[in-house]
Amino acid sequence: MEYSIKINKRLYHSVPLLLRMFGSDFLQSPIRRPKGFPCWQLLLGVSGSGECILEGKRHILSPGEALLLPPDLPHTYQRAGEEDWIIHFLGFYGNSCQKLLADMQLNRAGIYHLKNQDACFQHIRIISHILESPMEDRNRLLSKELYSCLLDLARESSYMEISSEAADNRLVAEVLLYLEEHYAEDISLADLSAHTGKTPEYLCAAFRKETGDTIMRHLTEIRIGRARQQLLENPDLPVYVIGQRCGFRSPSYFGKVFRDYTGTTPQKLSRRHA
Repeated sequence: MEYSIKINKRLYHSVPLLLRMFGSDFLQSPIRRPKGFPCWQLLLGVSGSGECILEGKRHILSPGEALLLPPDLPHTYQRAGEEDWIIHFLGFYGNSCQKLLADMQLNRAGIYHLKNQDACFQHIRIISHILESPMEDRNRLLSKELYSCLLDLARESSYMEISSEAADNRLVAEVLLYLEEHYAEDISLADLSAHTGKTPEYLCAAFRKETGDTIMRHLTEIRIGRARQQLLENPDLPVYVIGQRCGFRSPSYFGKVFRDYTGTTPQKLSRRHA
């Protein structure tokens, strides 16, 4: 199923997000766009794998992962391997699109690992139903569902700043998965060493070689991303509670780290979206 949705100018200025293109269980053919595409694109891997070239780097989109592409970014993608590459895709834009995605920490091109793909796939089914049914004010309903889909994507995913070479490294993939599943807990290098059976020194060296980052910094980025998402979704919840839910035991430390990573305080972000 594939749709192209017509948008009038009046609607563009009345809602923050607009769905422009949509496809579900789509057999993806090779795409080469040296000048990019004029709207945001989100590809969700269903089955098979796709090879994506972004900014000179090769990535592999596997089932249970998402590829996010901003407007006008040169890119190519095609099937990787013998199996058909099946995806869901959304093309979208809007007068507040850039700001909303930045607040959700979804403004980086690349691969996002989905911790719970059903949360996003449910929105695909709802959007399909809206498009297939004669409904009044359909574009506004699509805008609302698109926003919910992006919120769940932000909550249920983490950015994978790794190449296909790193994705093949099972040790690094195991560490990444552990961090995503236990970010709310106290995590030390000793814990990771016990979990993987590797020394802390070996883990740190392997992780930095493959990702260009340290384990603890990546853990902090996961925690800040989850905190931003919870602040957006729960503006009435005390900031210190959100900090604790995301692995920050000290409210003052949470505020300092949040400001260092985002340029604003948790309180200001929460009030801005209340």
